[in-house]
Amino acid sequence: MIEERNSGGSSAAGRRWTNRRWGDTLLWALAGILGLVTAVWSQSAHYREARERYQKGEFLLAMLAAQKAVEEDGDKAEYLHIYGAVLLELKQYSEAEEHLRKAVASEPDRAEFQFSLGELLLARTMEVAILKETRSGVGQPRMRNVDPEGLKALERAVELDPDLLKARLRLGRAYYDLNRHDLALQQFEAIARKNPRYPWIHSSLAVVHMNAGAVESAVRSLRTELGNYPDHHSARLELGEALLKSGDTGQAVEHLVQLKEENVSPADRVSLNHSLSKAYRDLGQLEKALAASRRALELDPDFPDGHYLLAQLYEQTGQAELARQQMDTFRRVQREKRQRTLGPLQRGRR
Repeated sequence: MIEERNSGGSSAAGRRWTNRRWGDTLLWALAGILGLVTAVWSQSAHYREARERYQKGEFLLAMLAAQKAVEEDGDKAEYLHIYGAVLLELKQYSEAEEHLRKAVASEPDRAEFQFSLGELLLARTMEVAILKETRSGVGQPRMRNVDPEGLKALERAVELDPDLLKARLRLGRAYYDLNRHDLALQQFEAIARKNPRYPWIHSSLAVVHMNAGAVESAVRSLRTELGNYPDHHSARLELGEALLKSGDTGQAVEHLVQLKEENVSPADRVSLNHSLSKAYRDLGQLEKALAASRRALELDPDFPDGHYLLAQLYEQTGQAELARQQMDTFRRVQREKRQRTLGPLQRGRR
């Protein structure tokens, strides 16, 4: 009887302890929810609107809302960050940098803040390089387009939050531009493990594989990308070109003919027609090859490889004079391109 009373007493005490434990847990949970709700509603309505507009891609409206949020409380790092991020999308780099640096200085351990600052510094450096190339006609090495401070900010963002996949992707691309392909591969593979459907990740892996000469690996990555995103047109173009290199011309044509010029960027339209021309040539469809080759040169008359291919096609179709003219054009265009690449100082030394 004593044992039964003790047992029952212990059970009752256990139930009381359990009830108190769950009651305390419930109170803590309610307090947490209340704190979260309070934190959200303590945020400015303008800040919330700016975030919503930003996520929808309505950057001008987001800028107006973010500006009002900063005017209300310019000391809040979140407000400074969203304003800087919106200005970055609008390519207002100087003002974006001012606000993003303030946000990072206020809260240096926020991965999102580090990512935005890194993205800004790399984007601005890239744009300056493109402008120089356009004005001078001299090609700029990719590695010069990677801002060292921007690279460090991206590395810090990934260190703070390894699951911030957009930071990993941008960091991987920066490593690739620096010819640090092993580090680029590490970042891309980490993303693919975490989220195999992350946009652009398999096409990014394919670029690294192609550079290493691993064509079959590149083909597999591009097929995966298209399996996830059938309308990823640049990946389809890259797959067609990779299949050409692997010798699978029939499959290459199947993918390339699915693309229309309006599907791809202006620069890629040249590649599309040039690749189609090579594929048709390999299949013995020389008239189609000639048409595609002429179209590529219509889009870019200063494309040396295009002139060389067209000269070959004229030779194969028995048009010797046209072939000779095209080879002359090829040599001239190639010489001019080399001079632009070397730049005026290098040309003066020759």
